[in-house]
Parts: sequence; C-alpha cells; structure tokens
Amino acid sequence: MLFHFRRGHFLQRALAALLAVISVAQAHVVPNMTVEANFAADRTYTLQINVDPRIFLAADPTTLPPVPGSWYREQTPEQRATTHQKAREYLSGALGVLFGGQKSVLPDCEIQAIDGADNNPLKADTQEIHLLATASGRLPETATTFQIDFAKDANTTLILLHTQAGRAEPRPQVLFPGETSRAFQLKTAEAPAPPPASPPETSNPLFLLIALSITIILGIVAWQMLNRHRHHHRAHRKPGSM
Repeated sequence: MLFHFRRGHFLQRALAALLAVISVAQAHVVPNMTVEANFAADRTYTLQINVDPRIFLAADPTTLPPVPGSWYREQTPEQRATTHQKAREYLSGALGVLFGGQKSVLPDCEIQAIDGADNNPLKADTQEIHLLATASGRLPETATTFQIDFAKDANTTLILLHTQAGRAEPRPQVLFPGETSRAFQLKTAEAPAPPPASPPETSNPLFLLIALSITIILGIVAWQMLNRHRHHHRAHRKPGSM
C-alpha cells in the first residue's frame, strides 16, 4: 500500500509539472516596444517607435497571440483610423520626453503598418503586424540631454536606441514600467564660422595720381635746390683752386 501511495503521489507531481510546462508553452511571449531616437546636426529629432498592437489591445498583452497581418488588412479605413488613434493614445500616456530634465509630452505621431519580422511596410504575406509610430520635433535651444520617461502602467518593456548625426550609440537601454532612461548627451549647436576676411580695397586711382604728382614735384624741387647749392658752391671757390 505504501508503494502504491508513493507511486500515486509521484504521478500527481509529475502530472502537475507537465501541466505547468504546457501552461508555460501556451503562454505568449511578452511583447516589447522599441524606440529609436535620431538627432540631426540641425537640432531636429525623430522618434521611431515600433509598437506591437497587443500592448494597446489588451491590459495583459501575453493573453493575446501575435496579431496577424490579415487583422489589419481586413479593416475598413474607419477601423484603421480607430486603430491608429488607440496606438497614439497609448503612446501619449506611456511615453514622456525630457530635454535638459524638463518633461514634455510626446509629439503627435504618424502611424504606419509594418511587417513585424523585418520592419518593412505591410505585405500581402505578412504573418505578424506591428505599427511604426513616428514623432518629429526640434530640440529646445538650451537642451543638452535627452531622456525617456516610461509610465508605471505601461504593460511592456522598452528598448531605447540613440543615433546622433548619423552615428548610433553602441549601448541600447532597456526600461521597465516606471523607469526613466539615463541622460543622453546632446551635441550643442556649433557656432557659425567667422566670415572670410575681405581682401583689401583697391586704392583710389585719384589718390594714387595725386600722391604721384606730389612725389614728382618734391623730386623736382629737391633737384633744383641741389643744383642751386652746387652753383653757389662753385661761385665762391677761390681762383686757382682748380
């Protein structure tokens, strides 16, 4: 009897473990959100946000399977507009941007459907759809740092990538709900280069003519005075001194 009891207990534990494995296998992978922050040399910026629709379609995104491309393709224009608006509302509540430590709202986003596998525009054979939200703006004049503030009720994780003047930062940041990213240093606007020195102005021809005339006159006067001096000196020599 003891053997049967132990064997039955073991089978119960094995069955429970098997059910747990099946439950984990059936659970869907937690979707994340990627933000690529690109800062140009002219102090403009663009935020490209890769959004899995599950994060705004359900409070717990893991309860939904990946959203197929047919879900979006079969929507009417009105339904797509509603989908885009839901994405904007989620992003405006989940993401805040900070410039120089000063928080501001996320700029309005343009929404585009993309293939979740390769991030290209939606195709006829797309298996999993994502949405690409693009927000653009200009940095405040005094801003020297950029941060993302991730809301506590954001039901996903966030991967933040920075690019500045075409160069990507090698270290992406991973944020969990309620966290604020580390400060990313922004390049200050370069002072405009001083204008090239202008060539010296060409002298006035009239001035040159006057100066030349004065020089000639002074030369003539000096020559005449020298001749008079020689003539006077010869006139006063003693006879026979030659």
